[in-house]
Amino acid sequence: MIIKNNLALTTFILSLYSLILLPSCVFAEQWDFRDTSIGLGYGYEKRANNSDFVGQKIVLDSLYAFNREEGEASERLSCCARPSVPEYFHGLMDLHLRWGTDGTALEYVNISLTPQAIMWMPEGDSTDKYRTKWDLLELAATRFISDDALEVDSYLEVSFLRAGRLGALKWSEDSPFTLLTGLQVSTGWAWGQSNNDLYSEVSNPFTGLFVNISLEHERWGKIYTEQRYVNGFSFSSPARGHPTAREAMVRIGYFKTIYNCLALNVYLQKRSFYFDEGDLPGLYTQTAATIAEMSCRW
Repeated sequence: MIIKNNLALTTFILSLYSLILLPSCVFAEQWDFRDTSIGLGYGYEKRANNSDFVGQKIVLDSLYAFNREEGEASERLSCCARPSVPEYFHGLMDLHLRWGTDGTALEYVNISLTPQAIMWMPEGDSTDKYRTKWDLLELAATRFISDDALEVDSYLEVSFLRAGRLGALKWSEDSPFTLLTGLQVSTGWAWGQSNNDLYSEVSNPFTGLFVNISLEHERWGKIYTEQRYVNGFSFSSPARGHPTAREAMVRIGYFKTIYNCLALNVYLQKRSFYFDEGDLPGLYTQTAATIAEMSCRW
């Protein structure tokens, strides 16, 4: 377990306090670091390998940049052949927590720290049907996961870099619909440890892929799908003493700004983790949940 039951209330209060100080972004706007928000979600985990983790959940998310600054438009730093305006983010922190209300307490922690991230946004308007909204680069991003439901005691991922692009396709200027497509790739090194003592500690290089596709209407909000795959690999086989791990997430949801900063995010999510030991059958764990989240963005 991530925490002992007699520490659950204390941890909850401290985490809530930190989340008030560290505003978040919803996954539908995953790459827009310019907005800050705070969100609270409630849902139900309907499938898990261990039935102890099936039940009601409370979800808290957070994203915060300790410092940000905007650069000047540059012809050299172009985005889709257009001059771009860079914006720099220093000390980017992303935090996701999940509690079970049926006795499992704090069961999921996902913390990301990025020393520096840069967004390049094209200057001026474009008449093209497909328009780049921004390019993104994160340097030395570090992510830590502890997930009781997936039998993950600890998973540490250090990305040498993450690079991505978010684009928008608008069929005509009068159309209320916009198709948003995002792609992000990463590579680095990861270490993992299962709660199952039969499986060894993992240390392997990885490649990651994050895909975001959403259809947005000016009045009705947006429906979206997101998929993240981080696949560990080895230059030797796991059976020869080089176990590997794979982490994945798939989400389908609906996002709607209700009033000013207040937004609703309802989604179905599946998380999975796989330990490949070689001499043992692979340890594959998964969960599926339905979550409704309210957030305020500013």
